[in-house]
Amino acid sequence: MPRLRFIAFALATAAFAGTAGAVSLSGSEIQLRATGGEFRGDTHSSRGLESHIWRLAPDGSARAIVTIKKGLSALNSSSIETGDIGRWSIRDDTLCVEWSGENQRFSGCYTVEGLQGNHVRLVGPARWEGTLER
Repeated sequence: MPRLRFIAFALATAAFAGTAGAVSLSGSEIQLRATGGEFRGDTHSSRGLESHIWRLAPDGSARAIVTIKKGLSALNSSSIETGDIGRWSIRDDTLCVEWSGENQRFSGCYTVEGLQGNHVRLVGPARWEGTLER
């Protein structure tokens, strides 16, 4: 029985380690980083690995530059570049984006978890790993 408790403890510790050091940013902290800044991050979607740059203008407008990578290796991979426009805002302690084009599935509000330095994790309609800075 002690061995089972040790395994359960090890699994719980490993699951927690992935979020160690992550602190949810307040609305004012997000505002400071986002206004006139950009988010650069990656997520996996049904289209492949998506790398986004969200330029967040002070007037609330947003522009996305998107690279979608498909394939498993350099021999069979391909990249598609696209973009989108939209709006961004802060609601309570979340970063909200509304995209008008093909990125609409990423529209919604995201909790911003601050990691080390300018690194963040966005958790909402999708899960993003990246940076947020001015």
